[in-house]
Amino acid sequence: MNDKYDWINDIYIYYRILDKINKQFKILLKTTDHEEIEEQFFYLSVDLLRFVPFKQNKENEKLSLIGSDGICLLRKNIDFIMKDLNKILQENTATFIKIRKIRNKYEHEPHNVNGAFSTGHSSFSAMGFYCKTDLVTLNSMELTYIIYDLNKLMDKIEKKICKIQEKDFNELNIFNKDYITKIKEYKIIEYNKSYTIVPRNWFTVTRK
Repeated sequence: MNDKYDWINDIYIYYRILDKINKQFKILLKTTDHEEIEEQFFYLSVDLLRFVPFKQNKENEKLSLIGSDGICLLRKNIDFIMKDLNKILQENTATFIKIRKIRNKYEHEPHNVNGAFSTGHSSFSAMGFYCKTDLVTLNSMELTYIIYDLNKLMDKIEKKICKIQEKDFNELNIFNKDYITKIKEYKIIEYNKSYTIVPRNWFTVTRK
């Protein structure tokens, strides 16, 4: 069996994860319920870090992708994935640091992560978490920048897959073809039509 394009089967799971992220995010943008806002911020912090694996230099707090983890393992098949993911990581460094802090505490010390405040209205939500005694705040605009660009990245990958389907159809095995059909059904880029992106210089993201 030809396994030349089996990486397409592997990338499929990331479309599932990103579809879930978008659905969670849409719930977050619509709700004004404190518990639901808290819950969705928790879920998003977990799933976003499944999608963008990174490590942090403790001395200078710089972030770098982990090439041997998650979607980065497919970098040999998708030549632009490391560059595009790294751009997302570097442009949203402060937000990713906060997301990981919340996620780590939530996974290992859930009793030490508590919602301090929340607000939700007109497609904007914000949440403050006490990680023990440290207050960490997140808001939906910070997450919009990340999710919007992840959708664009996965659309770019889908376009690459569609070109392969067109040019090398006979080299695809039955499983490759099945996964291509499933990937195209998600229509990930359509989510971006419902998101509002403001210029970054209009919106300042703080560390905490």
